Amino acid sequence: MENFNENQPQPAQEPVQYQQPAAETGSPYGVTSTPGMPPVKPTLPNAVAVLVLGILSIVTSCWFVGLILGIVGLVLSGKGRRIHLASPESYTGYGMLNAGRVLSIIGVCIGGLYMLCLLMIGGLIGIGAGLAELSESFRAIGY
Repeated sequence: MENFNENQPQPAQEPVQYQQPAAETGSPYGVTSTPGMPPVKPTLPNAVAVLVLGILSIVTSCWFVGLILGIVGLVLSGKGRRIHLASPESYTGYGMLNAGRVLSIIGVCIGGLYMLCLLMIGGLIGIGAGLAELSESFRAIGY
């Protein structure tokens, strides 16, 4: 066992030369990584977009825009789910994709209920206007 002392002369060391890590051949992800570290997995395509569209579909669900954004989010999430099911170990971000999908479903449901309420209110107004006009014609006849 050597007794190490800072004040003792040390043997000369060669200067360390830093080089860029060589690209790993055969990486299943197509991404280079630092030697000794696992390769970085790519995020599922459109995972961030689906999450943003899901949030925006809830925020804007009181307008027609929310319904459209929710439907677009659902279409994009379907594509991402198919990619994930084909090779689940190759990608990250499935939780983000799934959260965006759930938010898009909620946004579509809220937007659909809003549209249904608007149609019902419009129908009631139309029925009321029709009945008001009908009552005028009955008064003219003498009923």
